[in-house]
Amino acid sequence: MMRLFTHRNSSAINNRLISTVQSRRSSSNPSQIHDEKTVGEITSILTNRNWPHLLNSSPNLLKNLNPDVIQSVLQHNQRADPNRLLHFFNWSIHQIGIIPQNLKSFLILSMVLCNSNQSRHASVLLGQMIDTWKQVSNITDSIDSFCVEGEGFNFKTRSVILYSMVIDAYKNKGMLNEAVCVVLGIKSRELFPDSVCVNSLMTNLLKYHKKELFWKVYDKMLELKIVPDVFLYTNLISALCKDGKVVEAKRVFVEMGENGCDPSLVTYNVLIGGLCKARLMDEAFEVKRLMTEKGFVPDRYTYTTLIDGLCKMKKLEEAKIVLEDMSKVGVFPDHVAYSALLDGFMKQGCVDEALRLKDEMFVNGVRLNVVTYSSIISGLCKARRFEEAIGILAGMKEKGTFPDVYCYNSLIIGLCNDKRMEEMKSVLAQMGTNGVKPNAFTYGAVITGYSRIPEMDVADKYFKEMINCNIMPDRVIFTSMIDGHCKQGNTNEALSIFKSMLGKNILPDMHMYSVLINGLARNGLMDKALAVLSELMGKGLNPDVITYTSIISGFCKKGDIQEAFNMVDKMTSKGVNPNIVTYNVLIGGLCKSGDIKQARELFDGVSSKGLIPDGVTYATMIDGYCKSGNLSDGFGLFDQMDKNGIQPDYVVFNALLNGCCKEKEIEKALTLFHKMVERGFVSAHTYNTLIDVYCKLGKILEADELLKDMIDNKQIQPNHVTFTILIDCYCKAEMMEEAEDLFLEMQKRDLMPTIVTYTCLAHGYMRSGNKHKMVSIFEEMLAKGIGLDNVIYSMLDEDQGDLEKCFMLLDELLQKGLSGRDVYDKLVDGFCQNGKFKEAVASIDEIGKRGVMLSFATCSTLVHSLHSAGYQNKLAEVLKSMEGFGWVPEASSLTDFMKQHEVDGDWDKDGLNLPNQVV
Repeated sequence: MMRLFTHRNSSAINNRLISTVQSRRSSSNPSQIHDEKTVGEITSILTNRNWPHLLNSSPNLLKNLNPDVIQSVLQHNQRADPNRLLHFFNWSIHQIGIIPQNLKSFLILSMVLCNSNQSRHASVLLGQMIDTWKQVSNITDSIDSFCVEGEGFNFKTRSVILYSMVIDAYKNKGMLNEAVCVVLGIKSRELFPDSVCVNSLMTNLLKYHKKELFWKVYDKMLELKIVPDVFLYTNLISALCKDGKVVEAKRVFVEMGENGCDPSLVTYNVLIGGLCKARLMDEAFEVKRLMTEKGFVPDRYTYTTLIDGLCKMKKLEEAKIVLEDMSKVGVFPDHVAYSALLDGFMKQGCVDEALRLKDEMFVNGVRLNVVTYSSIISGLCKARRFEEAIGILAGMKEKGTFPDVYCYNSLIIGLCNDKRMEEMKSVLAQMGTNGVKPNAFTYGAVITGYSRIPEMDVADKYFKEMINCNIMPDRVIFTSMIDGHCKQGNTNEALSIFKSMLGKNILPDMHMYSVLINGLARNGLMDKALAVLSELMGKGLNPDVITYTSIISGFCKKGDIQEAFNMVDKMTSKGVNPNIVTYNVLIGGLCKSGDIKQARELFDGVSSKGLIPDGVTYATMIDGYCKSGNLSDGFGLFDQMDKNGIQPDYVVFNALLNGCCKEKEIEKALTLFHKMVERGFVSAHTYNTLIDVYCKLGKILEADELLKDMIDNKQIQPNHVTFTILIDCYCKAEMMEEAEDLFLEMQKRDLMPTIVTYTCLAHGYMRSGNKHKMVSIFEEMLAKGIGLDNVIYSMLDEDQGDLEKCFMLLDELLQKGLSGRDVYDKLVDGFCQNGKFKEAVASIDEIGKRGVMLSFATCSTLVHSLHSAGYQNKLAEVLKSMEGFGWVPEASSLTDFMKQHEVDGDWDKDGLNLPNQVV
């Protein structure tokens, strides 16, 4: 290690130190003299190459070592070897432990290091100072004091250097507030940091969005009359552009030239960027022209900024020309320029043009990154070109780019939005195979997708998986879960999820409350919906028109029109005016309740409320007319729509078509049908409506022709409802071969028969007396896990007028072991509930002959029903038969049965209404 001092300098300093100590002895206290002695001894030892060992071997010196001693050593040895002083300082920190070093020690040593061109070490040292002394004011006061007392450098030079270095130290540690605090504390322009330091700070303030601090620094510079340089002017223009103050940015640009400060290429680019962001493209191109006149050559950033600006304004052809010009002048586009234009084409739906650009990128050797791929995949999904999107994702590896979570998310979000959940599952599995972990956006898309269908069992599974992966669902995901469960009628689960969200300190917003209220109201739980409404208002939230309309809709669905109108009064009293959706709901509620007249009055009064009836308003009113059999007024409103410039949609046409079919107005229905074909409004539902009315009119051939038309039409295919309607028609006509052919055709098309389809076939076989095939149908249903009870009761209900057929069915089912003996109880109960007492009485003997035991409850039901309906003349005969078959105890009286029903409860409360009939 080199010697700290030369002999001559060492002697001089020692002599000076001794004379200083001697001169102070008379006036100094013993502690000061002691410290001065320690300083002298340490200084002497530091001249030795082996100074650390000597100091460590001097317990008295170590004992006397303190921050003041260390400061004095540094102060007296400022011209010594800076490296040895730095080593000594760090050694001393270790020796005194938690006791902080004096601020001046840091400043002295920093100046020594700067004087020897060791600015990096000085910067590290000042970083240590900042960590040690937290108060900015302590540091700035110490700098001022140190600079006044300093030797070697004048006050101004010391101040500028130290202030600049301290500001840089704060900036490098990310302590921008403290750095600005130092700047604001400077009182003179002579002490102001150099431009490199200030510009670096202001660049960081803009980078980290600290605009308020930026302007404080700028105001301080104006206060001290600091003349900006090109870097500061550029930062100033950038700040104004980011604030959207483009006019002021242009003024500063002009002022810059007037003050003799020539803009740089970066300055021009910053201004062009600001103008593009403000959509002032003509002015941006004018600035580009000015820069070329000044001898600057637009670079890749210039062109890319212009392309991006044009794309955001949807001027894609102009952007394409800029891209071509870029290549012509030798500035070859990079992936940023291409991606900006490609993304613009995708957002505009110009998918093929975007894909052409992608191919051009490959030809020109420009590698696509994950951002560009994500844009391509997202655009293809929006265009519903999912196969291509899947192909792009699959081919990324071959092109040298591994898909990240955002690439996968682009495809998963697209598939979920289109409800292609099976394909989504495949992509999700591929994502896991490739080691890419789902993030919050992945789970959000999947959970929302399943909630929309809704398939809440699957949504719940991914929701739990998300939480198990320590990814916290946000409010949007919780809202989707609540909405999905409400759609499935699982309101208890929806409320449970709502409570669990509150437990995770996620507060509901107005949208979530609206979704929950809508779900509860849609499920008829108006008390709970009103309770939630009260809760949100208690929290200071104001329900909007959507929330109130959900409540009104709930009341209308329950048929409580008066409460619906009461809620309208409440919302208007709160300053929330009903919108057209609210009126549509009210009109629909009135139509549903049969009050067509008031519905029309409300319809006619919509315009006076400053609202314009929309397609839904007309559709609702037309549907009301059609369902009430008033086709004339329905068609009158239909004609009015065209006059008012409102195009009838699919819903309007279907409402009229349903009305015509209901009233058997086939010619009008066919006219509407052909209009719907022309407008592209025809769906499977449209065909089914016409097929159904033809079947009801017995026009099977016409119905069959419509089915053939559907099959020939590749766009609209028959569904299970289509086939079931025709199968039922053929079965009622006892044309079982045709029904069987349709049944087979249905299954060939992967359309699963429903319980209704099976019921139609079973009934057809029963009518035609084909017991064997009827039983085969029942056996097939059981094999597929379909319960028979509903089918059997439906068949019995329809054939209650034909006792022979009823007993044929029941006997066959019992014989084959496909039903229990309680089916006879159900038969008698059904007769009683439908007021078919003649059939009920007649069935007693038939059941008794078969040795079947009716339950006492069924017997009691029959006796009570006959008595309530006034058939006392039959009661004695019925009681005698019941006793004879052993169904009731002997000597049972009518009083016994009536007492039993008094115990069981009031029949009228159970909703049993018995018509008066005469047997």
